[in-house]
Amino acid sequence: MSNLAYQTQRQYQQESRQKYVQQQAQPRIRTPRITKGEKFLWVFASLMLIAGAIFMVSNYASIYKVNSSIESVQSSINYENKVVDDYKQQVTELSAPDRILKIAKEKLGMTLNDKNVKVLEN
Repeated sequence: MSNLAYQTQRQYQQESRQKYVQQQAQPRIRTPRITKGEKFLWVFASLMLIAGAIFMVSNYASIYKVNSSIESVQSSINYENKVVDDYKQQVTELSAPDRILKIAKEKLGMTLNDKNVKVLEN
């Protein structure tokens, strides 16, 4: 029995030696450290990217506001143009010679004398 105990103890020692040798034989894998300069560059690049994104979004927002104001002004101009066209049509209707002659005869009691008519050219 003592032989058996000696063999198990020897196996245990050999296994522990192999583990120790394996642990020593493996080189340590070092993770590369990030330097302060690299950190600064990454932070600076990130801030510049964020600032650029904010700048672009603000520009698009201001362009949208300007476009909406242009559209509202353009719609009001179109409305005013329609009103002016309506007034021009009313002027042509009201300045028709037949209408003027009719009003002059009926309401004002005037008569047409061809000898007193003067023709004006524009």
